[in-house]
Amino acid sequence: MITRTPPAKRNYWEPLDATLVEAVERASRVVRTPPTTGGLDAWLTAAECVGEEEIRRQRPDVLLLTMSPFALWRVGASLADRHGIPVVFDLRDPWALDGWQSYRTWFHWRRERSEMRRMLRRADGVVANTPESRKLFLALEPSLRPERVTVVTNGWERDAFPLPTPRVVPGDTMRIVFTGSFLSRPLYPGSSLRERVGAWLRYVPEPIEASGRTPLHLLQALKDLRDRGLASGRETRLIVVGQKDEWTTRCVNESGVADAVEFAGYLSHAESVRAIREADALFLPLHGLPSGVRSRIVPGKAYEYLATGRPILGALPEGDAREILEGSGRAFIADPCDRVQLATALDRLHAAWRKGAFIESSAGAEIAMYERRSLAERLVEFLHGLVPASAA
Repeated sequence: MITRTPPAKRNYWEPLDATLVEAVERASRVVRTPPTTGGLDAWLTAAECVGEEEIRRQRPDVLLLTMSPFALWRVGASLADRHGIPVVFDLRDPWALDGWQSYRTWFHWRRERSEMRRMLRRADGVVANTPESRKLFLALEPSLRPERVTVVTNGWERDAFPLPTPRVVPGDTMRIVFTGSFLSRPLYPGSSLRERVGAWLRYVPEPIEASGRTPLHLLQALKDLRDRGLASGRETRLIVVGQKDEWTTRCVNESGVADAVEFAGYLSHAESVRAIREADALFLPLHGLPSGVRSRIVPGKAYEYLATGRPILGALPEGDAREILEGSGRAFIADPCDRVQLATALDRLHAAWRKGAFIESSAGAEIAMYERRSLAERLVEFLHGLVPASAA
C-alpha cells in the first residue's frame, strides 16, 4: 500500500489517531512517499515515482487507487499504461456528482465533470461506495460496462464490536451520541460584496440544503418539545464526540437549549466505538434534498451505528442511507430539515427509551453484509474478475 508521509502539522479535518495507524501498519505493508513541498502536483509526482519502484519490485496483478484526491486517477492510468496492468478506481465519494462539493462557477464544474468522464472511460474497473453512486456513474458515461462497476460500501470491524453487547439502562436523561464533525459553516455565510458575489456564482451539482448536516434542526426540535412542556424536551441530551468548530459552537449557543449539548472532544476510534455502544441512542444527520431527489452518499458512521444495535435518530433524505436504516427496525426517521418531523421522531424515541425498549442492543442479521471482512471478499472477487478480462 502506497500513501503519503503525514504532515508534521495536521489540519482540522485530519486529526491523528495513532491506534488506527498502528493497526493498518500491522495488517499490511505501508510504503510512504517522501515529504514534499509544492502542493498536490508535487505529491502526485512523488506517488508516481514510488509506484513505479513498487511495480518493478512486486509486479502486481492489478492497481487499486482509492480517491480523493481525484487527480490521482492520472497517476494510476499512467502506471497502468506503462506496465500493462489493469487499473481500478475506488471513489469514496461521487466526485463531480457530489452535491456537497461546490465549484467556483458552472464552467469549473463542467470541466471537472469532463475529467471524471475521462477517468470512467479509462478505468478497467470502478468501485462505488453506494448503489446510488453506481447508477450515476453508469448514467454519466454510457461506454462504461455495468460489469466493470461494483459497489463496496463503508463498513465496520468485528473486532471493534466484541460480544456481549453492553446493556444500557435508562437513567435520568436520554443520551443521544453523534460522532464526527458537524458541517456548520454554511449557516453563517460571509456578508462582504466579494463573498456574496462569489456565493451567487458558485455551482453545486445537487440541490442540497446544507443546514441538514448541522445540529440546527435537531436543537430547534428539542426547544419546541421543551416549550410544549414535554418530558422528551427536558430529558434529552446531545453528546458530540468529535472536533468542535466556531460555527457549531455558535449554532449551539444561539439555540436556546445549549445546556442540552455536551462536547466530548475528539476521541480515538476505540473510544468513539465505546461511546456509541453505550449510548441511549445515536444521531445520524445528512443534508436536505427536495422530495423525490435521492441522496448520493451514505455517511460512513452509519454502518458502525448499525453494528451497535442501538436505536438511531435518522435525519435523512430519500436514498440509500434512509432505506438501510429503515430496514434495521430500530430507526426513527425524519426529514433532515423539518423541525416538526424531528420533534415527532424524537418524542417517539424518548417514549420507547423511557419504557426500557432499548436496554438490550439488537443488531439485525443484515449488518453482516457490511462487516469489513465480507466487504473485502467482495472486492477481491471483483478484482479477480478483471485480471483475466484485461489480459485476454
